[in-house]
This record gives sequence, structure tokens and C-alpha cells, in this order.
Amino acid sequence: MAKKKIEIVRRRIVGLLLTTLLVVALFVAYANTFPHYPRHPYLTGWLLFGVMLFLTFFNLRKKIPFLRFGSSTFWLQLHVYVGLISGAIFLVHSGFSWPHGWLNQIIATCFTIVFVTGIIGLWISREFPKRLTVAGFETPFERIPHVRNHLRKEAEALILTGADGQTSPVIADFYTKKLGLFFTRHENFLSHLQRSRTAQASHQSQFDEMMRYAKKNEQDLLNKLADLVEQKHLLDYQYALQVSLRVWLFAHIPLSYSLLILSVMHIIVVYSFSGSAP
Repeated sequence: MAKKKIEIVRRRIVGLLLTTLLVVALFVAYANTFPHYPRHPYLTGWLLFGVMLFLTFFNLRKKIPFLRFGSSTFWLQLHVYVGLISGAIFLVHSGFSWPHGWLNQIIATCFTIVFVTGIIGLWISREFPKRLTVAGFETPFERIPHVRNHLRKEAEALILTGADGQTSPVIADFYTKKLGLFFTRHENFLSHLQRSRTAQASHQSQFDEMMRYAKKNEQDLLNKLADLVEQKHLLDYQYALQVSLRVWLFAHIPLSYSLLILSVMHIIVVYSFSGSAP
């Protein structure tokens, strides 16, 4: 296991170094060579289009048997490094300025979103699975609504049963005002993404306040209810992470295909209005 981790780190370092060298070489060429070659936008444009083709059809290797050479880790790293290089090529192609014309501006906006969501997705895909593991257990995403509903029913049954078989009006009122909505929907999405425990601390403070005036049998009921609240917070934490893992793919992949279609339109427009183009 240690050897494998060392090998992964080594490959990442080598990949980042090569990527940095290629980006620097591209910027140096732009500053020193491209001024003497007025047609360089065509060269960088086709290079960028080829890179986008590679990045867009990255998932094809999973679906087409004869493309499955090499490990998934290797292809993912290649996707990351080529994606970073694409940002440098885009800057050179656009001349380090925001383009004019509505089509070019739409393409630039789309590329920027795809590039940024790619970087965010890289961090999310590496960080959030570890967080889910540290949380202790992971509820399958499709099961989360069922588990939430089960916790709500368990909490309501606990309140109705009450202490010694009798419903406590004080605890029932506390549940209705402070916890009723909490058990019916997902809460504190952004707080869980930030690993903030403010919401948990607020609930704990409310339970501590109730404990001060509760009888012994009511304290047992409150402890059980507090445990259900903690489980619900953990479920909301898992929901926030798993939704984020899905949403970034929903934004990144469809926009990648849209970018490719817009790029084809851009190529058609460019060659339609530049008869002397190479």
C-alpha cells in the first residue's frame, strides 16, 4: 500500500512538472514566435479543438472495449493534465483577452465554466469520498429519503409514547417547534459542506436547556431523541456531499458536449468568412 501511494505521488509530480513545462513553452512561443506568425490563431484553434475532443470523449474508454488500454488512474491523470494545458491554449488562442462577438463570448463563457467545474470536480472527487469514509458509514444516495423518513417516524413515535407511556406536553411542544421541520427535509446544506457543526451545537444547546428542567424519565426520552437528531445531522452531511458529487458532473459533462458543438459552429463561421485561411 505504501509503495502504491509513493508511486501515485511520483506520477503526479512528474505529470505536474511536464504540464508546467508545456504551459511555459506555449507562453514563451506566444511571446516570441507568434508575433511573427499572424496565422497562429488557426494553429492554436485546431490544437485547442483537438484537445477538447480528447477531453470530451474521455468517458468513451469505459464504454468501448478496445479503448480500455491503460489503468483508469492513468487516464484520469492524463485527463487532468491535458485539461490544465487546454486552459493555457485557450488563453493563447484568445490573445489573453475576452473575445468579441456573441458566439465567441458564449464559447468563452462555456469554456470557462467547464474549466472551473473541472478543477472544482477534481477536488470534490478526491476530498468528499474521504469525508464520507471518515463519517463512519455511507448511506446509498437512493436510500437517503427512506432513511430520513424512518428517522422522522421513529422520532414521532418516541414523542407519542412519551415517558412511561405518557406523552410529555413540554417535550411534544419542543419537538413541534424546534425539530418538526428538521426531520422532514434536508437541512444545513452549506454548513455540512464547510464541515461546520454550528447546527449540531445549536441543537445540543437546546437539549441541554431542556435537560435542566426535565424529570429523570423525560431525560431518558430526550437522550434518545438527541441521538436521532445526531443521526439526522449525519444523514444530511452525507446528502450534501453526495449531491455535490453528482451536481458537478451534471454541470461539467453536458457543458463539455455543448462546448464541442459551439466550437464546430465557430470553425464553420471562421472558415466561411476567411477565404484565405489555411
